Amino acid sequence: MSSQLAFQIVEALGGASNVISIENCMTRLRVCVRDAGLVKRDELSKIKEVLRVVGSETEPQIVLGPGVADTIGGEIKKMEGIKYSEIKTEAVMKKKSATGIFSFFAQVFTPLIPVFAGAGLIFGVMKVLTLVFNMTGMPLFDPASSSFMFTVNVLASTFFTYLNIAVAMSAARVMGGNPYLGLIAGGIIINLGALAGTEMGVFGLIFTNGRGGTLAALAAGALIAVVEREIKKRVPDALKIHLPSLLSIIIVGLVTIYALQPICGLVTDGITAAFLWLMDKAGFMAYAIIAGFFLPLVMTGMHQGLSPVHTTFIENLGYTPLYACCSMAGGGQVGASLALYLKYKHNKGLQRAVIGGLPAGILGIGEPLIFGVTLPLGRAFITACLGGACGGAVLGLFPGQGAVTMNVSGILGTLVNTKPMAYLVAYAVSILAGFVITYAVGVKDTALALFEDEEF
Repeated sequence: MSSQLAFQIVEALGGASNVISIENCMTRLRVCVRDAGLVKRDELSKIKEVLRVVGSETEPQIVLGPGVADTIGGEIKKMEGIKYSEIKTEAVMKKKSATGIFSFFAQVFTPLIPVFAGAGLIFGVMKVLTLVFNMTGMPLFDPASSSFMFTVNVLASTFFTYLNIAVAMSAARVMGGNPYLGLIAGGIIINLGALAGTEMGVFGLIFTNGRGGTLAALAAGALIAVVEREIKKRVPDALKIHLPSLLSIIIVGLVTIYALQPICGLVTDGITAAFLWLMDKAGFMAYAIIAGFFLPLVMTGMHQGLSPVHTTFIENLGYTPLYACCSMAGGGQVGASLALYLKYKHNKGLQRAVIGGLPAGILGIGEPLIFGVTLPLGRAFITACLGGACGGAVLGLFPGQGAVTMNVSGILGTLVNTKPMAYLVAYAVSILAGFVITYAVGVKDTALALFEDEEF
């Protein structure tokens, strides 16, 4: 079944030879194609298992749902004619536009999503175990002295310790370079050796490990790929083994230490200060606006563009209040879907769609409910956004809350929030508000007709 679906998708994409790269996040395949004219988007949309096709002409995104995207992505990578490799021979990122930048962010962070989720949940387990210690005094769960808890902390924190290396490697891969050169670029950012703590000699700046964070890692990883490619074009074949890597490391290493880290450090400081200022001055209204407009970002795939902002917060504050706020949008959609299920019991097609997408929605994966339920109904998508805004407003009443990792949301977001009860209350409000508003407003009969004869 999965191999047949993979074949249908590849054929609609113009065949294996038209696929430059393919990656998947939790719910969608992210593809880059050589010739957009060969892609049959209408045929893709008509495939039963495909929820929706979004993205640009050269970089379509095929929404399949949680688990399915990973399975089909694996099947396609194994297909004859698909030249999939961790080391790309051509750049995946081709656009030079604002949309292209968002696509770049998405392609860099998409392979890291499962690791963010897995490591983040271990942090959540640590919080539960610490709570057990506070309530019972059980020595095994003492975070200050237990070898067991120290071990769990190593498992949870290792990915975040080396996050900049992972980001730089992924950025180099996306730009068509050797990811192991990206490893060096990211490694320089997290470890300046004996330089750390010394004066740079310019503007009173100090060499600092990790300065610039993931933004510097993105820039350094992409730059080292571009420099390597340009050097390869200009050196004789006899020198292509040694010289491109040698010169790339020297050039990009020096640029990273003396330019990218200081500049990106100022930018990340500014981003953090700006968001904190907005959230402080606008208070709960800022949270409401952010949560209310997040579902449209997910719909277009542009939510991945926020990944550098989230990681900047995590590196500077230890948590990201923005990610927790965005999670409220999913609560609004869960509430809206529940309202539709109860209000339109006669529509069995709609009920099956809600049941199919609701478990993923509760766990923080929104696409099945977006593309399978609320978006086709029009009004329900808007009321879901309003429910999320209500939850965001409540969350904004609790300063200091935030998620210690990315890609853990929905009800599971409680485990990774600095203030679990605040998150849980806000999430419950978003569900309740989405339910009440959607039940009161309803949807048009013409929109409901889309589900009357659907087979799921």
